[in-house]
Order: sequence, then structure tokens, then C-alpha cells
Amino acid sequence: MITGIEAILAAIVYLIGGAFILFIYEAYTHTHQRNLLMLAIGMFILIFGSNFDVLSGLVLSDYVEDSTARVIALLIEIPGILIMLYSAIRS
Repeated sequence: MITGIEAILAAIVYLIGGAFILFIYEAYTHTHQRNLLMLAIGMFILIFGSNFDVLSGLVLSDYVEDSTARVIALLIEIPGILIMLYSAIRS
């Protein structure tokens, strides 16, 4: 069961994370450094995955259990972190 405060906080995370991603992407458009593009993609995946359990609790509560949603969230976050790590190592 997702409470109202969890939904509000998830929306705030999406808004702040989206703004951060836009700043990174804008830096990519000015410099055309592919590592910035990869960083933006990794950050998008990480932010989406970090709140997947809340999002699935709001939208898919009849179909996905809480523990399954948390596992899926972690499985989404791991590639995002790896993409950001690769971006940092590659630069």
C-alpha cells in the first residue's frame, strides 16, 4: 500500500532528477562529449528504477507484489549505475 506522502516524494524525485538529466543533456548538446550522453541515460535509468516500487504500487498494485517490485527496481538500478560508471571511466 502506497501512502500519499510516498507518491508525493516519488514525484519530487522524478522532477528533480528530470531537471538534473536535462542539465546533463544540455551540456552534451554544447560539447558533444558522448560520456555526458551516457551519463544522462544512466541517470535516467537510475532515477526511474529508484522509484519503480512506488510507481508499480500506484499503477500495478493488483498485478505486482511489493517484494517483486523492489527486486525489479533494484534490477533496473544496477544497469543505470553501470552505465554511469562506464561513462566516468571512459572520460
